Amino acid sequence: MIKFLHCADLHLDSPFKGLSSLPEGLFKRLSESTFLSFKRLIDLAISEKVDFVVIAGDLYDSGNRSLKAQSFLKNCFVKLESHNIHVYISHGNHDPLDGQWVNLDWPSNVHFFEGNSIQTFHFEKEGRKMVCLHGFSYETAAVTDNRTLSYPEKKDDLYHIGILHGQADGYSGHSRYAPFLVSELLKKGYDYWALGHIHKKVDLSIEPPIRYSGNIQGRHSGETGEKGGYIVTLNGTEVESVFQATSEIEWHEAMIDLTEADSLQEVITLCERKVNTYQQTYKGVFLVLTLSGQTPLYENLLDGMFLEDLQEILLEDDYTTSFVHVVSIKNETKPSLQDERSLKQSEFFKDIRSVIEDDLELQKAIAELTTHKTARKFLELEDQDWEEIQKQAEHLLISELHKNR
Repeated sequence: MIKFLHCADLHLDSPFKGLSSLPEGLFKRLSESTFLSFKRLIDLAISEKVDFVVIAGDLYDSGNRSLKAQSFLKNCFVKLESHNIHVYISHGNHDPLDGQWVNLDWPSNVHFFEGNSIQTFHFEKEGRKMVCLHGFSYETAAVTDNRTLSYPEKKDDLYHIGILHGQADGYSGHSRYAPFLVSELLKKGYDYWALGHIHKKVDLSIEPPIRYSGNIQGRHSGETGEKGGYIVTLNGTEVESVFQATSEIEWHEAMIDLTEADSLQEVITLCERKVNTYQQTYKGVFLVLTLSGQTPLYENLLDGMFLEDLQEILLEDDYTTSFVHVVSIKNETKPSLQDERSLKQSEFFKDIRSVIEDDLELQKAIAELTTHKTARKFLELEDQDWEEIQKQAEHLLISELHKNR
């Protein structure tokens, strides 16, 4: 039997862009959250008496690794060494091997995968070879070739674990690095595939497990829910996996239907009640509220000052232990059904709506942006993304028409 911890995408030293305006104490806690989450994973590995830890890429947030982050990791690994726990590490697109760092002396239990080719480490337990771990590190930040064909096939009775930081074919939302097909991984006959790069828990296959563990700490509103790692047990042909949440702060989104609300005081009360449902003991929550529904209060909610005041009312004073911090409030309410029908029947709305829904007009509008190196990557959207953009455009159009009636 073999037991190990699978985690990925630590992103130590993440700058948490766009959040520096948070209260000083809260931003400090957020800045330390990736470190604390990984420390909890190390303590978990020790308490679970795992044989080794697998980290599938992106330990650091950039190639320029801070001495603080490296020293922190070294201390964590020394702690694991004292419990005879090995660590197998691949570097990803955020922390490639050609980055800049201080060369530290790592403890003997730490094994880094090299770049350019697939490398295999063997793990021994009680004097007997039991596991083959296959993987590679990114030699540069942009590894765009499919390297799965170079992974060796399983041809013995040992446990085989594949470690891969890359993007499954057909998956959107992240840069297309080290792309692969699930069918290619299945052909290898491995007992477990430990994946990194995608920042949420995803099982691409159950038997055998081909799994993204997700990142260990949500860094913005697009990385919601529990974050942490998996304790995995391989026992013959049986695989048991248990996810353990270790993140210091969780991101969540909540919808509040105002269809039945008949006063702004009721809006405040509904928001306060919703916020209270997200309280967690000893954990912080960053919450994005979305107001929805067709409501007679629509015109009042178009006033940005009310939403600013509402957010201020919902703020807490103490961020030292558990808290719920409302990061933003989105207004997606609609006017009464009669008002909405009236607005949508206007010739101006019909003309603009036809442009929004015309794919040719859309391509014309973004033609110049597609030639811009930086802007182009933000336009690589799936159909559902464009549908959401069209929905938001219609919402903005209705609100502007309502204001100018």
